[in-house]
Amino acid sequence: MNKWFAAVVVLALTLTASAQDRGGGAPQGRGGGGPQGPAGGRGAPPRPAAGHGIEVGGWSARLDDPKESRTGLEFVTTGTGLHATTGPTVILYDPEEDWEGPYTTKARLTMTKLASHEVAYGLFVGGQDLDTDKQRYTYFVIRQDGKFLIRKRTGATTANVAGDWMDHMAIQKPNAQGGQTNELAIRVARDAVTFLVNGQTVATHPTSAVDAVGISGLRIGHGLDVHIEGFSVEQVK
Repeated sequence: MNKWFAAVVVLALTLTASAQDRGGGAPQGRGGGGPQGPAGGRGAPPRPAAGHGIEVGGWSARLDDPKESRTGLEFVTTGTGLHATTGPTVILYDPEEDWEGPYTTKARLTMTKLASHEVAYGLFVGGQDLDTDKQRYTYFVIRQDGKFLIRKRTGATTANVAGDWMDHMAIQKPNAQGGQTNELAIRVARDAVTFLVNGQTVATHPTSAVDAVGISGLRIGHGLDVHIEGFSVEQVK
C-alpha cells in the first residue's frame, strides 16, 4: 500500500512539472496574462542582448529605415529613468510588454534641448511583427511646436488615423532653456482608445481604427535627446 501511494505521488509530481515546462503553470509576466493584460498567447520572444547602442536590458530597437546607420543611437538607463539619443528615427520596446484587453501605456517625456526642426517623439501601442517586414503599430507623438499626431504603420507605409498634425493647449511647449516635458498616455478600452497629454484627452478613436493588441513602446524621431520617466503599461480594471 505504501509503495502504491509513493508511486502515485511521484507520478503526480512528474505530470505537474511537465505541464509547467509546456507553459501550463500559473500565468507569468507583468499583468497576469489571460484574456486581459499581456497578450501572452503567442509566447514571449527571446530576450534581446544589449548592444548596438541599446544598453537597457531586454529592450530592442527598430529603425524606420533598416538600411540607415545606427550612428548616434544610444538608449541607456539613467537614474530612475531611461534616456534616448537618436541618430536615426527609431522605435524602442521591451518584447515582454505585449498586451491586450483594457490597459494604459504612459510615460513622462522630456526633450532636453530644441531640435533643429520639427521632429516628433512619443509612444506606440499594438506592435506586431516588429522584427519583420510585416510590422504594424499605432503611434502617438508630439513636437516642440505643440502639435500632436496619431498614425498607423503597416510595413513600410504609414497612414494618419484621423487628420494631420493638430495643436492642443494641453501640450507644454519648450521652456526658455529649450526643454519640453509632457506626460503622454494611451488608454485602450474595449470600444475606444483615448490619447492623453498631461492628463487631458486630446483625441479618442474607435478601438477598431487603431492597432490595440500587441507590444507597447517608445518612438523617438531623428536627432533628438529625450529623457523618459515612468514608462509603464498597466492593466485597467
